[in-house]
Amino acid sequence: MKRLILPLVAGLGLAACGNVVETFTSKSVTFDGVSFRGKAAAANKADRRDFVATVGPASRSMVGAREAVQYQGTRYCILNFGVSDIAWEISPEAEELPMENDRIVLKGRCLE
Repeated sequence: MKRLILPLVAGLGLAACGNVVETFTSKSVTFDGVSFRGKAAAANKADRRDFVATVGPASRSMVGAREAVQYQGTRYCILNFGVSDIAWEISPEAEELPMENDRIVLKGRCLE
């Protein structure tokens, strides 16, 4: 009986890990009921702590787009530096946000 249960439990555990990895590496996230495609990348190769985060389409939900761009920045900092603290040039919660082709574009820096 143990020979049957142990592989079953191990298989279920690995399946759960796959869902976590897939969620964290997906290019699409859902906020406010809307799916947003986004990314964050180094703004400067000399200092990768500086990054640019973009998400869209912002016109579908500004509330969701604000959360999605903040998520992309946080994800970038965690994956690259293991930190979630960010100094944003313009806060994702600012009234006016920089837009480019229906996408929010924000710059930030991962803090130590």
